[in-house]
Amino acid sequence: MRMPLQSATLIVGLTALVYAGFFFVNGLLFSVFDHAPGVMWIFIPSGVRLTNTLLFGRWGALGIVLGSLMVAFQDPRLTDPLTVAVAALISGFAPLLARQICLSLTDLKVDLDQLTAHSLLRVVLIFSSVNAALQQVWFAWRGHSDDVLSNFLIMCFGDIAGTLFVLYVGRGILALDARLRRG
Repeated sequence: MRMPLQSATLIVGLTALVYAGFFFVNGLLFSVFDHAPGVMWIFIPSGVRLTNTLLFGRWGALGIVLGSLMVAFQDPRLTDPLTVAVAALISGFAPLLARQICLSLTDLKVDLDQLTAHSLLRVVLIFSSVNAALQQVWFAWRGHSDDVLSNFLIMCFGDIAGTLFVLYVGRGILALDARLRRG
């Protein structure tokens, strides 16, 4: 089913803004836990990456790419446009690749029908591993990663922690909303 251009544009734009916003909030809250540039022990924007890619597919992924570029243009340390551009593409499309892997290897359905806590945890693990692996391979190839294995493990953990943080905060907000609606 094709999405109207206006809806797709709205999804891309809002995803980009939310991703960039979460990136800056993550820096304020958790910058003390940075292991290396771009490698964080807790990375809450990963929850936005996973959620928006699961919900909106390629449009969510495109929004993540755009949000990653917005963030990169604010960082004066990032001076290599090719490294930045490909890292942004990986940030957006690694979750889309992980989504396809999950659709192929797990009981996940395209419409997310019957998504359980167990299947969501598997999705989070696959997503975090794919993203961290692709990012670290790219940074190593470009000469920006001294310890690929350590950075991979920490980035993977940070993506898992950040995604679980976002999912549980979201779950809490939904539960609070339901409680407030009931009276």
